[in-house]
Amino acid sequence: MPVNALATRALLSCRQAVMASQSASVPGFPFTTVIPVSITPSGQIIALLNENAQHTRNVMIDPRISMLMHDDIEENWQAATRLSVLGYLRPLQMSGAELETTRHSFYLLHPELKDFDQTLDFHFWVLEPVRFRLISGIERVNWIDAVKPDLFELMPQQREALNVILAKYGQQSYVIQACRYGMQIFEQGRVRFLALKEPVEYMSELIEQMNAGQFDDPALTE
Repeated sequence: MPVNALATRALLSCRQAVMASQSASVPGFPFTTVIPVSITPSGQIIALLNENAQHTRNVMIDPRISMLMHDDIEENWQAATRLSVLGYLRPLQMSGAELETTRHSFYLLHPELKDFDQTLDFHFWVLEPVRFRLISGIERVNWIDAVKPDLFELMPQQREALNVILAKYGQQSYVIQACRYGMQIFEQGRVRFLALKEPVEYMSELIEQMNAGQFDDPALTE
């Protein structure tokens, strides 16, 4: 599988990332935590942080972080594909329709946090990547300068069509994002990526492959 496809799969297989920031309380040491993340329709990595949390205080002083994106359902992490992202975490500067689309996508993946950015002291942050480190099994390790998820814009009727297909296969799930390599789905509090047998160029081709069962589901192959 091409490097960009593997990296995209890692991005869309994770909803809780491990983040290491520069400790403000103990200078010189990294401070790790777990944060809720998602990929915006434009392909950006965003996180929802409490303004009073220690990790938020850290990035307000020094925005340099490392974030580990890992498979949400994988049990053998040494064999799993995972992606470390080095970059700068900054407050999300977005408004209007673009912000509402981003919020909708995030809360589809995190329904338990619904509207935290409006009702509690939580705010969205965006990661500006500097470099990526992809690990896929023991033998495949790559530094990557950029990852292009190639996300499709999902129209309501297309989203509904994909959800109907998922139901046909007995999936109690719904689609979050779709790209040329497959699609991200959410089921019972966990996210996973359904990889297409072959990459596609158009949304219609993705729907055709999904309808024909031409995809791999990690929940069925483990």
